[in-house]
Amino acid sequence: MNRSSALSLHAAALYATTALALALPSPQASAHGSFTVPESRIYKCYLGNRENPADPACRAAWAVAGSQLFYDWNGINQANANGNHRAVVPDGELCSGGNPTFRGLDVIRSDWQTSDVPAGSHYTFTFHATAPHATRDWVFYVTPEGWNPSTPLRWNDMQEFCRAGSTPLSAGNNYHISCTLPARSGRHVIYNTWQRSDSTEAFYSCMDVQFRPSVLAAGSTWAEAGRLNVVNDYPVGTAVTLRVFNADGSDAESIRTVLAEGETSVIDWPRRVGEEVNARARFARVGERIADTDEVQVKRAGIGQQVWVTGRRSFAVDVELPESDTPYADEHVH
Repeated sequence: MNRSSALSLHAAALYATTALALALPSPQASAHGSFTVPESRIYKCYLGNRENPADPACRAAWAVAGSQLFYDWNGINQANANGNHRAVVPDGELCSGGNPTFRGLDVIRSDWQTSDVPAGSHYTFTFHATAPHATRDWVFYVTPEGWNPSTPLRWNDMQEFCRAGSTPLSAGNNYHISCTLPARSGRHVIYNTWQRSDSTEAFYSCMDVQFRPSVLAAGSTWAEAGRLNVVNDYPVGTAVTLRVFNADGSDAESIRTVLAEGETSVIDWPRRVGEEVNARARFARVGERIADTDEVQVKRAGIGQQVWVTGRRSFAVDVELPESDTPYADEHVH
């Protein structure tokens, strides 16, 4: 083969490689983070099938904006916000942060996946930062009581209930922000703005939630803190860790369960985790409280396992896949 032919083949191969790279979605373009507790709207869709979503609301977002927004789940931003969020994010575009890449998140639907949160209770939000930044403030808003999910989100409807400043980065690149949740019932949207202090850039998150009553039975030491968020089956060797936090956000305890054969389905793994927690934890229990007692027993059916904690503590669930699978940390905090 002469030098000219070799160069032609090399150029053809380079062109093919470049074309393939351009055709594939970038895994984390402008990646900075999103809420994993409760899971943001975009993060819930990211955890599903990004190329062919089965969830109806995620599929509606995909139909509007394609799959790229799910790959860029951690980049809902405005580069020049500088705290002027209402100026750069129009009404009806709050969930996308006014960023066209994420316009599918603004689709008006009443079936976006929700996370349970305890109304009027202490709660620890968790933001997973794929690229941490210095913080000016975190501001949390919620839709008003009686809000209609079949209407667009507007700034004048959002009611601020919590504001925090610079927050230390915890293990696993997570920010934990403690707030007292407002008194609400039923389906709502919690909205957050995260303004950097070292840049004019800001980030935006919509969290679809169901407010549940915060129950502490008379004479009981256990208070309802939320449910295990059961979404996926997991492979053998997956480690599921229930982490309990004190009221100030510091770690209280961690109970780690490695799933074996027969323990990996959405029915089986929550039950197995509950058994481990109930046997080993000091500050948490999983399951149903037995009437007229202070005992909590794991439910036979795994889905819907309730988590109970003592005092004003909160919890998170970390999921670590085995090395042979695509690694990720799926953290749910309550």
